[in-house]
Amino acid sequence: MSKNGPPSGNEIFPPTSLCQIGIVVKSIDETIEYYQEVFGFGPFEIRHVDYPTATYYGETAGYRGKRAFFNLGPIQIELIELKDGKTIHESFLREKGEGLHHIGFLVKSLEEGKRKAQKAGLTITQGFTRPDGTGFAYLDSDKVGGVIFELIQRAESKT
Repeated sequence: MSKNGPPSGNEIFPPTSLCQIGIVVKSIDETIEYYQEVFGFGPFEIRHVDYPTATYYGETAGYRGKRAFFNLGPIQIELIELKDGKTIHESFLREKGEGLHHIGFLVKSLEEGKRKAQKAGLTITQGFTRPDGTGFAYLDSDKVGGVIFELIQRAESKT
């Protein structure tokens, strides 16, 4: 087995920081009902999102949607339903239908992660940064292997 890879410290995100799997759906309500009845998944946290300054391929193109979150072991599952706006989720749903959309990784600094991704030749396809620096950025990592990676910087927990 080859041990090729970026020199230590140059990776865009630590491989061990996997935290989320995103699934694009037509209807969160129908998906939740199915997941609860058939698999016993839950509880679900439902959020209505409004990202008026979100970017789409570098241009401001806000959007609104609905999200549902639940955990499978240590991994957060995010169900994604678009309400309106131009997003990579809408493109995915139109081109591929419902399904696994992305794998998310925690980063300490979203800006540093984006800089490293761009240095590696990746494009930020969609993103949103809050005033405190937290937020997310999707990468066009699917051009080889078919998987979109998302960088996620969450607020630091106060313990």
